[in-house]
Amino acid sequence: MMKKLLKSLLRIVILVVVLAFVIGIAGINMLMFHPGMVKGDYDATTPGYVDIGTNGVKIAAVVLGPECGDPPSQELRRGKKAILRCHGNAEDMMGTLWALGGLASQGFTVASVDYPGYGLSDGSPDEKGCYRNVHRLYDWLVETRGFKPEDIIVDGFSIGTGPATELASTKPVGGLILEAAFLSAPRAVTRVRLLPIDPFPNLNRIADVKCPLLMIHGTADRVVPFSQGKALYELAKEPKRFESIEGGDHNTLVKDMGLGTYLKLISDFMENGIKEDKQ
Repeated sequence: MMKKLLKSLLRIVILVVVLAFVIGIAGINMLMFHPGMVKGDYDATTPGYVDIGTNGVKIAAVVLGPECGDPPSQELRRGKKAILRCHGNAEDMMGTLWALGGLASQGFTVASVDYPGYGLSDGSPDEKGCYRNVHRLYDWLVETRGFKPEDIIVDGFSIGTGPATELASTKPVGGLILEAAFLSAPRAVTRVRLLPIDPFPNLNRIADVKCPLLMIHGTADRVVPFSQGKALYELAKEPKRFESIEGGDHNTLVKDMGLGTYLKLISDFMENGIKEDKQ
């Protein structure tokens, strides 16, 4: 009788743990992703829009490039290098390119992709779906646009630093830019690991990144502590560079440093990598 009671209690405990885990994952996804806050500022007729999905799954991307020649050669149309931008949690791919779009006039290709559930991309947002869509854009740039992996620079902002770091740690790329990066998504709030799951664990992947690294972080960031960016930077390998933006906040980082300064920093990194280590 006692054994049956203990087995029943054990089943109940296991069921409670599993339910808590499932509910916890759903809760974390709701906290991490906010597609409902996006204005929806594009459609299938937007210049540069392309559906890069496979197997009937729509993956919405936008690819902006230089307009050179009449008609432009494939190389000029493609751009000398590409920057693959991974957007934040409360913006879509078009919203995240308001600043970087200016690089297209400098001869670069600028590309971004919407995570599942954002914009016109199918599905619901989760960690694995973000990785899938970002990897698909990387593959598309290589296979369809003909970029060499070393000519693709990956750039992530806020939660986008998760898929950006994952891509750069598993695929060959020419450089990695992390803007307002965290150690992991939950730690941006809890500061230390409190949960059994730890989505977007940048701290576990950054040491596997072998390309040049540029990190940008505001000292007054009220969403992702400046200290987390510095701690992640210390875990990274050379060559690397950290740009502290004095008084810079999270959602106004580019404006706080100045658009011209920001674009020059990004374009110099894309062209030349790390010239010297700055801390």
